[in-house]
Formats: sequence, C-alpha cells, structure tokens
Amino acid sequence: MTMRLTANLTSFLFLMLLYPSASTLNHRTVFVVFGGNGDLAAKYLWQGIFNVYQAQTEELTEERIRVEGSQGVNRTFDFFSVGRTNQEKGTVLLNEILKSNVRCNEDGEEPLAVHVCEKKRKEMLEKVSYISALTDEDFTFLCSEITSKFSSEKGGKVIKEVMLYMAIAPSSYESVLQKFYNTCKSKGEQDIQWKLALEKPFGLNRESVELVSEKMLNFFQEEEIYRVDHYLGKPVVQSILPFRALNKNIERSLNKDHVDRVEIFLKETVGVEERLDVYNSLGVLRDVHQNHLTELLTLVAMDVPADLRNTKLVNENKERLLRQVESVRRHNSLFGQYSEYKDQLKSLPSNASVGDNVPTFAAAVVKINSPRWKSVPFLLVSGKKLDQRETYVRIVFKNNFVCVSHCLDDSLDDEGKHTKQIIFHIGHGSMKRPSILVAKSFGDPLWPENVQESIDPTLFSSSVAYGERFDHFYVGSVGRNTLAYESVLGNILAEKREFFVNSRHLSLSWRIWDYLVGVEKSIRIYESFDPHEQLNFIMKESQLEFSHSPDDILASEQDKTLLSHSDRSHHDYTQSSATFLGRRLVTSRTDTLAFLLAQEIDRAAEVEIQTKGSFHIAFPGGQSVVKLFQVLAQSLANLHWQSIHVWQLDERCVPHQDERSNFQVLDRELLRFVDIPYANIHSMPVVAGGRLCDQELGGAHAYADALRHAVPNSQLDFIVLGAGADGHVASLFPASSVLHVDSSTLVVTHDEGPDFARRRMTLTLPAINRAKHVAILATGKHKQEVISKLEGSKSVDEFPVLGVHPVNGTLSWYMDYDAYFPGQ
Repeated sequence: MTMRLTANLTSFLFLMLLYPSASTLNHRTVFVVFGGNGDLAAKYLWQGIFNVYQAQTEELTEERIRVEGSQGVNRTFDFFSVGRTNQEKGTVLLNEILKSNVRCNEDGEEPLAVHVCEKKRKEMLEKVSYISALTDEDFTFLCSEITSKFSSEKGGKVIKEVMLYMAIAPSSYESVLQKFYNTCKSKGEQDIQWKLALEKPFGLNRESVELVSEKMLNFFQEEEIYRVDHYLGKPVVQSILPFRALNKNIERSLNKDHVDRVEIFLKETVGVEERLDVYNSLGVLRDVHQNHLTELLTLVAMDVPADLRNTKLVNENKERLLRQVESVRRHNSLFGQYSEYKDQLKSLPSNASVGDNVPTFAAAVVKINSPRWKSVPFLLVSGKKLDQRETYVRIVFKNNFVCVSHCLDDSLDDEGKHTKQIIFHIGHGSMKRPSILVAKSFGDPLWPENVQESIDPTLFSSSVAYGERFDHFYVGSVGRNTLAYESVLGNILAEKREFFVNSRHLSLSWRIWDYLVGVEKSIRIYESFDPHEQLNFIMKESQLEFSHSPDDILASEQDKTLLSHSDRSHHDYTQSSATFLGRRLVTSRTDTLAFLLAQEIDRAAEVEIQTKGSFHIAFPGGQSVVKLFQVLAQSLANLHWQSIHVWQLDERCVPHQDERSNFQVLDRELLRFVDIPYANIHSMPVVAGGRLCDQELGGAHAYADALRHAVPNSQLDFIVLGAGADGHVASLFPASSVLHVDSSTLVVTHDEGPDFARRRMTLTLPAINRAKHVAILATGKHKQEVISKLEGSKSVDEFPVLGVHPVNGTLSWYMDYDAYFPGQ
C-alpha cells in the first residue's frame, strides 16, 4: 500500500513540474435525497451513491490528473436523507437501510481492494444524516445544514454544488421544491451550483408534462434539471451510439433498404407488486413505452453525430428523429392484462381511483416518417407476468443479397439458414451478461470501451439465443456491469446531459403516445406467464392482430373458469342456443362479440370485392357499435378499404361537430384510422344550405338517389343494426308513422325521435330488408328486458326491430352475456 502511494505521489509531483501553475481544485458536493428512506433509495440509490463516492474520492493519481486536467480535483461529499418521518424514527430507519443495502463487491476482488472498499463504505456512512422535513422551519434547518458544509471549506478555490434527488412521488415535486426554493435556494449563496434530478413519471400526458415542466422552471432553470430515465444508465444502452460510430459498414446498412424490422422488448416476470397504486394510474404505456422503449428507439434510429462528446449535437439529432416519428394509433397496437390484476385492485383503498382497463401488456408498431426509415416497422413490446425476464433491441436485416459470381452451394445454404441480425442485449434472459451480438456475416466488429469480445459459450443461458447458436455471432460482453443508478449519478456530476431528457425531448416523445394512452382500448386477459400463448401476435405491415382468435380463447380452460366464476349476471353457462327468433345467434363477452362480428364483416367483404369489386356497408350510431369500430380500426385495418363504401344507417339532424352526431363517432373511432378514399364515405346530408334536415332541400331523397346510383339494385352488402332498449332500430321508433312506408321509400326524415334529438334521417325497413347480410348487435344489461319481451311479441309497432326480415339475405343476432339470458 505504501509503495502504491509513493508511486502516485511521485507521478503527481512530476506532473506539477510540468504544470508549475497547477493547484488542487476543491469541489464540494452536498447530496440531498428527498425520500431517502423510501423504496427507490433503499433498493438502488444509496448503493449507486456509494459506488460514485468511492470512485470520485480515490487518491489523486496520474490518471486522474490526466483526465481532470492540470488542476487535479479534490472532491468532498456530504449526504442528507430527507423524509416525512420524525427525526428519531427516520434516523433509525436510515441506518438500517444503509447497513443492509450499501455493500462492497467481494466477488473476484483482491483482499486489498475489499479492505479499501470497506474503509470507504464506513467513511461515507458517517457522512449521511437524516433530516425530517414537515414544516417550513424544517426546511430552513435543512438549508442551514447545507450552507454549514460549505462554510467549513478554507483556502483555495472551492466549487460548491448541491444535488437534489427527488426519490418521492412526482405529485409531491411542486410542493416540496417550492418550500425548498422559498427557504433555501432563493436565499442561498450566489456561487452555488444547483442540480435537480427528477424521477419519472414526469406527467400522465403531453399536456400535463408541459405543465409540470413549466412549474419546475419557477424553481430551477432548465440547465439545472436532470430528468432521469435509468435505462440510459445501463452499460449496453450507453454503448449503442459508440458501437454505431465505430462500425461504419454496419451504420451504412441501418436504413429501409437493408433493415426488415427492429424489435425493442422489455419483458418482466413480476407483476405490479407494491407499485399497484402508482401503476394503476400509469399502465404499461406510460410506465415503459413512452420512456424506456422510446429512448431505446431513439438511440438506434437517430443519426449519429460526428462528435459523441458534443451534447448539443447529440440532443439535436435525438429531437430531429422524434419529430419524424408518427403518432401511434389503435390499429398499430395490442393490449393485455394479466388475470390476477383485477383481484389485486381490491387491495387498494376505497377512495383510490381504480381502472379495470389498465393494460399490463402492450405491443405497438412505431413508424418513422423519414427517407432513412420509411416503411421499417419498429416493434415496441413490454409486459408484466410474461414467460421470462429479458430486455433487448434486435435489428433484423433483409435477406436481399444476391450472389452472381463464385457462389458455392454450401455457402448459399449457410447464408440461407442464418438470420442477419444485431442484438443489443440489455439484460437477463438469453445471456448471463449484458452483451452486443453481431451476426458473423457482417465481419469482425469494433467494440466500444467497456465491451470486450468473448468466445465463452457459457455466456449464453441456453444453447440457442435469438434463433442462432453461439458460434453464429461475434459477441462483445460488458466488462464491468456498472449499476444503472451509478451511471446516472456519475453522469449528473459530470454534467453529461446527453444521458438525460430535456423538456423539448420529453414533449416530443409524448407526442408519439399521447393519443394512445387516452383512448379506450380493447384489452385481452392473459394468465400469468402466458401458458396458452395468448399474447403471440401477427404483424401485417403496421397492423397487429393476436394470432389466437377469441374463438380459441373461449374454448380454453381459462375462459371456462372465468365464465363459471364470474358474477351472477353471467349465470353458470358457457354456451347458448344457436338461434333467436328463428335466426342465427352468436353470444360471447362484449369484446369478443365485437371481434366475431368484425370477422364476419371481413369474410363478407372479401367475397363481394372478389365478385364485383366493391363492398357496401351501413353502420348505425350509438355506443354499442363503438367497440366494433375499434376492432375494425385496430385488428382489421388491413381490409381492402379502397374498395369499401361506408354508409350511414341513420343520423340525428345536428351538425357533424355536435357530440350527438352519429357520423362524428363513426369518424372518430373508425374512418380516420383506415385507408378509405374520401369518395367512399357516404354521410347523410343532414346539413344543407346552412339548414338542418330541411324538407324543401330534400336531403332524404338525395341520399336515396345516391344509394340507387352507387349500390346495385339498392341492395347493401352488409348492415349493422343496434337494438334499442325500447325495441327501436336505426331511427325507427315504436308507434312511428314511418314504420309502414311503401317498398320504394328507402330514406325518410321525421320528427318522432326522443326529446334530446327528435328530428332524424334514417333508412327505412324496406331499405334494410333489401340487404344481403344484416347483423343486430345487442349489448349491456339494459337490453335484458327488451330481449326477453321480443320472444313473446310479433308487433312491429311496439318493437320495430321485429320488422327486420331480409327478403333475400341473412340475419344474425349478436348478443353479449349481459343482454342475453336463455329461458327467461
């Protein structure tokens, strides 16, 4: 030990001779952890803080002087844990956390290194104090403790730095920081450098994020704020840009001409556990996709700047890429929720906001509208309670190489058998260490700092990873697997802002997900670890659909169990009679019912388009068809919409921008998400000449003429109807005078609707009964009474839906379990 110190001192003196003006620079950092006794701090922060402390307070060596410059830096640290527990209990708890969670790594370390580490550990723990912060007086005391640390510095130039780490709920940021600002920062010394670290979530949508960012500027300047995404501290993640910069041949292939797809996966085997109350307000999109997965996408897809050390250039390229990413829509995504989640919600307090439709699994195709990446799907997938824990970015390349000369058969066969791919394996699963895997067809790559090539097959957790054997890859494994929070804290101290999210970056990333997080979702229930492979899906261009249909799921043991143990309104049956009123009957859960009806529409459209080149379908209004619209937009968005014509069954005499407008719902939930020509959308002309359903302007006659002109024999190929709780259908109400029009009258306008919108335009029963296929959709408990009455009545005046009898077509009833009760 003495020899080592002597050598270091000799080197230092030598450097001082080279730089005679050199003097030691004192750098004092006061580290304040709000929530320092909480779960995040206990599990991750304090160990990361200790690792940084140990590295930053090493003896002044030749290497440190070379890196830090001719001045050498003498770093001093002080630490405060701030919480709402009283002083005595908080101190006891903090000491228990530090004793249990701050460790030296003894594996593979030499005894001397372990001894030095233990000495540093003891040294740091003696510097940590707990302060209870409940009142303004407590914050004033905290401030006096901080400034007292700086006043103890004597002689020489001193850099004074205060780092605040907010390891508390984001909802408390504003109140805590306002108190700290009023009692300390606004009154503190002018030469103090302030750094504020914020943990996600930074908001729940784009609007709230921008509001929070604006509020933070009341207390800290933008350049003082470090928004933490701890994934940016993981070693392989930090190696993505350096790897790309080093390997020019690979970088030239990262574009639409060579890349087939990019997969970004974050799979977890655990559930939400103790984070239930927080997770229930987030869901998987806010918790993982908007931040971790989007950051990984950015690093893989952005243009690599000429100088990776230039933070401004790095951030500009990130922001440029984010501006090119399209907003994700429903038809680009799939959602799931593990089956125990709803039961776990029962443990929340009665006053907690509970949402049964919170997704714990999501898959989304993200599209980048740039010349480099256009048409390349970026597949972002994450979920809880999945089959294994693993995180990776996988770039799969096209098999577009064509050999012309000197093509040996065996080499062609060999190339054909292997996937050309690059994987940034971030952790767990297939590999025992974070690694970069490169298909050997690229040639021997160059590795970034902290990544060393390995030929050790035991790095693989099994004989095959990503569809290939170990010897099909060049493998670069991370040398020192630095803890993510150690990197985060070290980067804050070094002011490496490229590893953090600024306010512009945050707003741009939220623009991608803002629509999807707020829209109603169709969520598939899956068992823990997905034993029945219910989450496997198929990608058709940018459209996603589950590979197992709801029919398969209903036949599984899971659904039988769910049905037999559901509430009494579902009764104890798993199937129903095949007919209702002598017509085909389909019953299922609401979400499944919408999918089954969408499949029937898909089959009918395919037949008609192949036969005559077009498909004409009419949709009603009302909430019962919203789920159907969502399924068509999400799972069947790849229908031949160029050949599909959409008609309205009925409409209220209100402007289209009115919330009561049926067309507004049709457009909002379906039309804007599918590639349908404008000319194929046939909205009812309820507004003409600035007037609503004016008889003189003949809107009903015009719509009937459009039907006769565009639809052969005025026979629509498919009509979807809703059955009202009073038995009405379309806008044909009980005892209405328009129930018995002549067979040539296809469209009418009348004033016999409900009080909230009496004036309506609607197709008539003769128009409906001309259709080739008619489906009546009835969902919800409020339909139970009318469904039971229909079987005992034949009166069309009492129940207009009984007047639906296609002359030369089929009629099917689609009812969910809430609406249909056999034998009642």
